[in-house]
Amino acid sequence: MTQQEERLGDGAETERRATDRISEGKPPLDDLAEAGTEILDRLQDTNRLWLARLQQEAALTGELATKLTASRSLSESASVLQDWTAKHIELATEDARRVFSETQKLINVGARFWSLPAARSGPADGGRFFS
Repeated sequence: MTQQEERLGDGAETERRATDRISEGKPPLDDLAEAGTEILDRLQDTNRLWLARLQQEAALTGELATKLTASRSLSESASVLQDWTAKHIELATEDARRVFSETQKLINVGARFWSLPAARSGPADGGRFFS
């Protein structure tokens, strides 16, 4: 399944959940609390991932220092730096993917929260979020 199909699937799932909640008559305050909890959980997961990533970066930098100190020639030093740069670029690419993925997850939570009050309001009140 492509990322676009996954996003479309997430949107349909979000819409289905919103419709289910409206039909259940769930109060908006419960939705707000649930959205807040879900956002907090996402942020905690993201923080754990970034902490692990920073530890990985520290280990990579320590390894670079050790290898550079042990190198005996300019060509050996250049090879060590080249390997470190390649690993660093790979990690930076993973970081960018992670940022986009985590941002998308947070946006989905926010969109789901904001779609509920709008769906509850009818044409009589002009489609306002809060009545």
